Amino acid sequence: MITEPLYPTIEPYEWEKELLLSTPVRRLKHLAHFGAGALLSSVVHSRYEHTIGVWKLASYFFPNDNILRIAAILHDVGHLPFSHSVEKTLGFNHHHLTEQMIKEKEISDILHKVNICPSEVIQFLRHTSPLNGNEYILGIDHLDSFLRDTYMMGKIDFLPKHLLPQLSCTSKGIATDEETGIYLLKLIKRDHQVFLDPIMVAVDRLLAEAIKCHWNATAQNDKKLFPTLTDSAVIEMLKESPSSKARRLIHTILYAPHKIIITKEQGIGLPISIRKVYNKTPLLNGKPLNEESEEARKIFDSLSSLTFQLEVFIKD
Repeated sequence: MITEPLYPTIEPYEWEKELLLSTPVRRLKHLAHFGAGALLSSVVHSRYEHTIGVWKLASYFFPNDNILRIAAILHDVGHLPFSHSVEKTLGFNHHHLTEQMIKEKEISDILHKVNICPSEVIQFLRHTSPLNGNEYILGIDHLDSFLRDTYMMGKIDFLPKHLLPQLSCTSKGIATDEETGIYLLKLIKRDHQVFLDPIMVAVDRLLAEAIKCHWNATAQNDKKLFPTLTDSAVIEMLKESPSSKARRLIHTILYAPHKIIITKEQGIGLPISIRKVYNKTPLLNGKPLNEESEEARKIFDSLSSLTFQLEVFIKD
C-alpha cells in the first residue's frame, strides 16, 4: 500500500496505517499531482504518492516527531480535483479545506487514539516548520514534489534515496552542501520548465472555464460538493454537463488538445499567466544557497524567465 521507489523503506505505526487508509487520504489517490496537465502528459502520479513521499521524508529526518509525521500525511487532504489547477480561478483555498477535513470525525477519531488533538495538527500546519520551510528555504513538502515530478518526467539523474545522505533538515528547512544544492536547483528548474509550460497552464485554465460553465448551467449546490470530488468524477460531470461549452472544452482537453491555441494577441481568448515562480532554495552554511553560491544564484534567477502573460482559445 505504501511502497514507492524514491526513498528508503519506513515502517508506519498502526495509527499511521489508519490515517493512510482513511477516506480523505485515500481520495488523494484519485487527484493528479500534476493537475490538468496530467491529461496531456505522461506525468500521472497522484497526490497520494506525493503524500507517501512527504511522510517518508518527515519520518526519515524526524523519526520521533509524531506531529510532523501526522502533518505530512494530512497536509494535502483539502486539495481540489486536479490539485492546484482550478483552485485560484474557482475561488477555493485548499489550506482551509484541509483544516475542515482534519476536524471531521474520521480523522479526529484516529488522532485521539494517540492523544493528538486535531487543533494541534492544524496549528502546526499554519506555522513555519520543516514541512513547508521558512519564507526562503526549501521544505520537505516541495522537496518531494520536485524530486517526484522530475523522476516521473525522466529528468532525474539518480534515485533520491542515494541523495538523502547529503541532505539534512533543520527547523527552517532542507540543508545541504553546495554541489547537492545546485543539483536540487537544477531539478527545480527542470520541473518548472514542464509544469509551467504555457500549454500546461492553458489546460488548467480551460478546465476551470469548463467547470464554471457547468455551474452556470446547474444548481449552485454543485459548487459546495466540488471539493469532495475526484478527478474522474469531474471529467464525467463535464462530459454530461447541460452546458454545451463545458462539454466541448472537456472533449478538447481529453481528445483534441491540438486544437488548443496559445497566442500573444490580446482580447481573443482566456488570459493565462505566470507572474511568480518558486522562490526558495536549500540552506548552505545556515544561509539560503543563492546567497552563498554564484552558480546557484544564476539558476535561481533564471527561473524568472519562465513567466509569461498570454491567451488561450480553442480552434474551430
